[in-house]
Amino acid sequence: MPAMVRRFSRNIRKLAAHSGGNVSILLAIAAVPLFMGAGAAIDYIRAMRAQTELQAASDSAALAAARLDTDDPEERKAAGITYFQSNFQIAGFGSIVPEVSVDADKVVVTATLNYPTSFMGLAGIAAMEIGSLAEVELAKSDNIEVVLVLDYSGSMLKDDKYIRMRDAATKMVEQLSENAEKSVVKFGLVPFSAMVRTSMSAAYVTQPEAGAIWTGCTQDRKYPYNIGVSTPTAADDTKWGFIDDSGSENAAPQYDCAKYQSNKLDILPLTADIASVNAQLAAMAPVGNTNIPLGTEFGWNLLDPAEPFAEGAAYTDETTKKFLVLLTDGVQTSRHWGPSGDRSVANGNDNLVETCDGMSGKGITTFAIAFDIKAAAVTELLKACAPGNYFESDSSGAAIDAVFKAITERIEQSMLRLTR
Repeated sequence: MPAMVRRFSRNIRKLAAHSGGNVSILLAIAAVPLFMGAGAAIDYIRAMRAQTELQAASDSAALAAARLDTDDPEERKAAGITYFQSNFQIAGFGSIVPEVSVDADKVVVTATLNYPTSFMGLAGIAAMEIGSLAEVELAKSDNIEVVLVLDYSGSMLKDDKYIRMRDAATKMVEQLSENAEKSVVKFGLVPFSAMVRTSMSAAYVTQPEAGAIWTGCTQDRKYPYNIGVSTPTAADDTKWGFIDDSGSENAAPQYDCAKYQSNKLDILPLTADIASVNAQLAAMAPVGNTNIPLGTEFGWNLLDPAEPFAEGAAYTDETTKKFLVLLTDGVQTSRHWGPSGDRSVANGNDNLVETCDGMSGKGITTFAIAFDIKAAAVTELLKACAPGNYFESDSSGAAIDAVFKAITERIEQSMLRLTR
C-alpha cells in the first residue's frame, strides 16, 4: 500500500478512536469515498506513466521501421515490432505486440494496453485502457548538412587518440550517407588547434596575399563578429587574420602555418563528395594548442548560406536540417577578442557559448563531445554549448565509437518526421 494511503488510513483510525459513536459512524461513511478518491488518483498516475512509455516505444518503433533500408513492407513491420518490444518493458506485461501498418507513404504504429488498477477495482473498474499512435512519413526524409569540428591540437597525439576519433567520424560519415537514399547529405570539416587554415576571398582577410583568393591560417575576428556569421565588409574589424598575444598584427604565428598545411589541416566546405571527406579525415594529423570557439565559429560559417562559404542551404529551406558536431580533448588555451576590446581565454569560453546560442537560434543542432577529459572547465562549457546533446568518452576506440553512433542515430531519427 502506498505511503500516502497508509498515512491517510492511520489518521482516520486515530480520529475514530477518540470520538463518540455518532462521529465514528460518520467518519467511517466519509472515509470510503475519500479512500476511493485517493486510490483512483494513484491508479491514474501509474497508468499515465505507462502510457508515456507506451508512446515513446511506439515513436521509436515507427522511426526504426521507416529508417530501415528496404522496400519490403513486411520487413519494416517486423523491425517495428522488434524495436517496440525491446523498448517497452514494464514488469508484469510480457511481450506486447503493436499493430504496425506500412504503405507507400508512411509507417503507422499503434498499441493498446489494459492497465490493471489497484484501488479502482473496489469500485468495479478492474483496468484502464491506454493507447498510443505514431506515424512517420516515408517520402519526406530531410536533407542534412553535418559539419565536424574536430580537435587536432597536439594532445590528440597521445595514445593516438586522433586516430580513434578519425575512425569513429568516418563511420558516421559512411552510415549517414548510406542510409539516406532519399536525401542529400553534405559534410564539412573544421580541424582546429590554435588556429585554422582555410581559403577565402582576399577581401575577407586583414593580411591578404596577392591574388583574389587567400589561403592561410587565421584566428578569430574582432568581437562581436567572432560569435556570428556576418560576411566581412571593408572594415578590418569584420575580417579574419592573425594577431599575436601582444596585439601585433604583423607577428609570425606561434605555430608555422606551413605545419598546418603539411598536416592537411584545411577546412573542407560542405560537400556531397563523401570520398573527399573520408580522404581528408584519413590524412589529417595534430599540431599546436587548443582554440575551441574558433573551430566552432568556422563550423557555423560552413553551415551558413552566406559568404565566405556559401554551400549551406538557406535557413528557410524546410527540407534541410543542419548539425554541428564539436569534439575536444583539452581546455581552451587560446585568447579571444571580447566585448571590452581585450583578448583573453575567458573571452574565448564566453564566445563559445554565445556562438552555440546563435546557432541554436538558427535551428542548428549542436552535439558536443568531451573526449578523454573530465576537467569541469571543459565539461561544463560543452554542456552549456549543447544542452541535452553533450557526450563524454574515454580514450578507447569502443567508447568514442559508441558516442558517434549515438549521435548518428539522433541525426537519422531527425531526418524522418513523426507526424503524429
